[in-house]
Amino acid sequence: MTAREWFIRAQNEGFAIGAFNVDNFEIFKAICLAGQKKRSPVMMEFSSGEAGYFGLKNIVDLVANARKQYGIPILLNLDHAKTVEDCMEALRLRLRSGDFAVDNSSTSEVKVPHTSEVSFVGFDDIHFDGSELSYEQNVENTKRVVAAAHAKNLLVEGELDKLSGSSEVHTEQIDLEILKKSYSDPLRAAKFVAETGVDIFASVFGNIHGTFPNQPDLDIELLKKIKEALPNTFLSLHGGSGIPAEQIREAIKVGRIVKVNVNTEIRQAFKDALNEKIGENPNEYTYYKLASDIVMAVTAVVEGKIDVFGSAGKI
Repeated sequence: MTAREWFIRAQNEGFAIGAFNVDNFEIFKAICLAGQKKRSPVMMEFSSGEAGYFGLKNIVDLVANARKQYGIPILLNLDHAKTVEDCMEALRLRLRSGDFAVDNSSTSEVKVPHTSEVSFVGFDDIHFDGSELSYEQNVENTKRVVAAAHAKNLLVEGELDKLSGSSEVHTEQIDLEILKKSYSDPLRAAKFVAETGVDIFASVFGNIHGTFPNQPDLDIELLKKIKEALPNTFLSLHGGSGIPAEQIREAIKVGRIVKVNVNTEIRQAFKDALNEKIGENPNEYTYYKLASDIVMAVTAVVEGKIDVFGSAGKI
């Protein structure tokens, strides 16, 4: 199934697919193990920093190999790409399964596999984040990404309202009144989607990157209005860490959210487990001997999110 088909199914059946950020191989493996155990589709996503660390080609190969190894649907998303160039670079890596590419930064030499049913490897979803640009520039750049992505039958996620915070555990209080000024306006969102043609809209209605001592509640009534304004557009929920399970479930139900992004809780689980293992084994220098328990700690977090999102048992 394509990403579009999975999202349509998610809308129809009332579940969301977890979009989990990956910044090391242990987290990558944990996401695969959780999806396999829960029989759930998962989305791997890589921000610009994460993509720079792994390398886009390595990411594509890792995901293609993991799909076969773990036997689960793994969707691949470029997360919060801030430039059109980054998006185009990812789009160039969308190839037929078994093809090879000779990279000269603009063209690829393609060898078509001998099979009656051609599958593809590469990114399934491109998230262009132009929220820091003027409205006009955001629209212009997003349209360029949409045109290129749709030519390859890929989805594009657009972002109009800048999501506050950063993907870390914050100790300071968030100013809730200032935060509310960043929430999505339904009519403005509808205008943006109509002008750009994006497939997924990154809605903002109380969600925030990172976790805070005074975590804001989701504005479910606003989400309802956003969905009414965008009846034919998929909605995503960024900043899925720290939000109570019942609020996530209600957002999926009311807004027909199809994709929930999770980063901070995964990084926190990884760091806590790593610190614990190093503390228990101060004289161990062979990292892979420590890694198993770290992977299991992250796997448990991902499994819990899959349960909340309702995607368990969908494969």
